[in-house]
Amino acid sequence: MEIKDVNWDNIDEEHICCAIGNDKTNKERAQLKKDWLKQEIPKGHKFKKYDVRGKVFIEYSPAEIAWFPVVADGYHFIQCLWVSGRFKGQGLSRGLLDEMENDIPGSKGIV
Repeated sequence: MEIKDVNWDNIDEEHICCAIGNDKTNKERAQLKKDWLKQEIPKGHKFKKYDVRGKVFIEYSPAEIAWFPVVADGYHFIQCLWVSGRFKGQGLSRGLLDEMENDIPGSKGIV
């Protein structure tokens, strides 16, 4: 399975897996999340997911821009790591963490 980086080039087309469903509430929630991501991506926030329809993703950012106070300058902060349902037990969390570690070579570490 491929890990996709949700970014400015694909965010409008990508499924945001933390808001699954086709009803009005989920569509509105997904759009709110996309709007928030569009503000945060330029600051260094990352949303990466396996190319599946399900909750299999990681969100992280430099700790300095975490959505709640974290004192960890130079570190990266995992906002959310989620692997659910039929995707559990396949090593996908490790794959997402490896992707993150490869993406942040200048970081002091992860909090």
